[in-house]
Amino acid sequence: MEFFIIFLSSLLTAISPIGIVVDTVIANTIRSQVKSVEQLAVRVDNTPSYQPIQGKIDRFRFASRNLEIIDNLRIETIELEIDPISININRLETKGLTGIRQSLRQPLQGGIRLVLKETDLNQALESANVKAKLQEIINRFLPEQAPQFQLLSLQIQFKEENRLGIEVKLQQEATEEKEAEPLDLSLETGLKLENGRSLQLLDLSGTLNGRKLSKRFLSRFSSFDLATLEKQGITSRLLQLDIDEETLDLAAFARLETLKSDEQ
Repeated sequence: MEFFIIFLSSLLTAISPIGIVVDTVIANTIRSQVKSVEQLAVRVDNTPSYQPIQGKIDRFRFASRNLEIIDNLRIETIELEIDPISININRLETKGLTGIRQSLRQPLQGGIRLVLKETDLNQALESANVKAKLQEIINRFLPEQAPQFQLLSLQIQFKEENRLGIEVKLQQEATEEKEAEPLDLSLETGLKLENGRSLQLLDLSGTLNGRKLSKRFLSRFSSFDLATLEKQGITSRLLQLDIDEETLDLAAFARLETLKSDEQ
């Protein structure tokens, strides 16, 4: 989500009331916001040509190869196409998703395709900055009075027939009553799209410190429903998911709703 806020911010700030948007302006703005990119192509369509001054774009297309959005997190391929954009420039606020939604005159929608390599993903998961972000997520979800866990390592294995393997090593923080306790969690699951709205986990199995986890426990994590994003004003559909031993190839559609100030 952080990357897409950066990306939308780069696109919206390139629409200036004192000049016409050109492809190179947006491309250069995006380059300045990411760590590195091997190839980058931007195409903006407008009729008439003065529409960008009014905060309007007919169609926006973007493609990249080996885009490093933050330190050590590289995406092999991103292809993005956005339908007509209409922004109230006078209310343009690009700090966070709420500010972007308040700037929109109409919903923003489009399609995206992502290709991610297993080697790139695991390199990111080994880096200190990505580990720190994951640790923040763990800390946020754990109740304050619950035992605290430190993330030691996380690795993902892409497998044939849309299957994933996950290896997580955690360590429970030591207390006066108990020494630090390591936890080794191993999971494997198949993935299947269900009507584009949810991601089903098939044949989910796992072990904790070598002991097999019960199917009854694992059944609690049988699916992920995209409807959870609707609270943030995002309607999304997964259109394609293909995983082999090297890459994950995902295509999706998303729609970002407008937001009035009194709806916060």
